[in-house]
Amino acid sequence: MSLSGISGLADQSALDAAGVTTSSSSVMGQDTFLNLLTTQMQNQDPLSPMANEDFIAQLATFSSLEQLMDISDAMKSNTLSIANLSNTTMASLVGKHVVAIGDTFPRDGKSGDTELHYDSPQATSATLNIYDESGKVVWSEEVSLESGEGALTWDGKNQDGQTVEEGEYRFELSATDNEGNAIDVSERVSGMVDSMDYSTGNPQPTVNGVPVNLADLIRLTAGAEDA
Repeated sequence: MSLSGISGLADQSALDAAGVTTSSSSVMGQDTFLNLLTTQMQNQDPLSPMANEDFIAQLATFSSLEQLMDISDAMKSNTLSIANLSNTTMASLVGKHVVAIGDTFPRDGKSGDTELHYDSPQATSATLNIYDESGKVVWSEEVSLESGEGALTWDGKNQDGQTVEEGEYRFELSATDNEGNAIDVSERVSGMVDSMDYSTGNPQPTVNGVPVNLADLIRLTAGAEDA
């Protein structure tokens, strides 16, 4: 905030003599303002004192500064209250079923099927690739997709017919139309929110043990899976 109303200070030596410490910072607090105003009045020319209009203008500037600082404090308090409310609200997601944009899912190293959810703008054929944590393709096959939301089933085995090891896996659906243009198929995560992580400062739910961004949540239901 520029306080151009304060002018005509004698010189830096006058400020030093008055014990006023100046700073290169552009932020001026109440104490600094009052010190500068007091120093100005003490060092003004007796033959040409500060006009009443100038003094009133500087007091008005101080009043504006004080109000701005009060508003800033109030905004900080409101921000903290909103953050606390948000954290409390986000905690209520635990135990809810959600559908979100995402392509990562866990495997526990045991046999069993995994449902891979998607949303396709049209019925089409696609290539399903499943990657392990190192980015290696462990499974690839041609599949048929329905129009809209749907799900595929993977038995958790690699191309050699062996059950894959425990870890996080990622799936990708690549599809093209009859003219060879890419079809935008969206991979989805569907499951229960099992925890809420606040360690980064922003609430982040985990679905089936995999972190999901709040912005990627598409649908929330209170009961069992309905995707």
